[in-house]
Amino acid sequence: MTSAQYSPETARQTFAGTGRAPRLSFGGVVKSERIKLSSLRSIRITLLITLLASAGLSLLSAWAMKSSYSYEGLDPAALPVDALQSYLLTVSTFASPFLALIFGVLGVFVISSEYSSGMILSSLAAVPRRTPMYFGKALVLAVIAAVTALVLVAIGLAIGIAFLPPAAAQLFSATVLTGALGAIVYLVCISLLGFGFAAVLRSTAGGISLVAGLIFVLPIGLQFLSMTGWEWVPTVAQYLPMSLGSTLSMGDTAMSVDPGYWVGMLAIVLWAAVPTALGLVVLKARDAK
Repeated sequence: MTSAQYSPETARQTFAGTGRAPRLSFGGVVKSERIKLSSLRSIRITLLITLLASAGLSLLSAWAMKSSYSYEGLDPAALPVDALQSYLLTVSTFASPFLALIFGVLGVFVISSEYSSGMILSSLAAVPRRTPMYFGKALVLAVIAAVTALVLVAIGLAIGIAFLPPAAAQLFSATVLTGALGAIVYLVCISLLGFGFAAVLRSTAGGISLVAGLIFVLPIGLQFLSMTGWEWVPTVAQYLPMSLGSTLSMGDTAMSVDPGYWVGMLAIVLWAAVPTALGLVVLKARDAK
């Protein structure tokens, strides 16, 4: 074949001897992102720290609550249903507000590591269309965060039952199941929140600072503002991610709380969706360098 006859189109048609042009499917993008993320040492270390911290906090809370029952002379087997449900949720989801920062950092690492290393250029060369690449990363992150959160909650439930066997009867109650689901959704959304912040800022330090400020610093600031007597301050505080995480971890109960369980679920999803969507806009509007 002469140089005049050879062209990129001919190369694509004869790719791998199939006679067909190669197609880049979204499934292939997701698979490549999974391989890429699983190979990052920072991701593995973050997940390991999360598992150890969660198990340790669950052990401490289970031991403390059982000791409290013994100190007060209560018979664990005679505890009411709502007390057993509260015990299980406390032990299994107690760590979620504190682990939110780690999940947020996980989301930041997923995309900021590519900008810091320059790998974002290679990723965009392999996947020129930025939207599939971006959503592929977000999907893999959501799955990793969901599986990790599920394992953490399951470990917490197992620890709770080991310390207080009568609580096993409430394991599949609606309150416990919705509380576990709420904690998982909360942690997944926090990881996507960090992902969106990092996509906008393209900085690991900036993304982590925003996540930490939103989760831990802003609630403290609103506590000081509450002393002013302004009525809007407590309302805003209830819709911050940390407060929403506590609400969701309580499960869908008959207790009157504001916001309610499902409203809180919608609110935390919006907290994740807005930065993630903004990150896509910035990715498509700005040069990758």
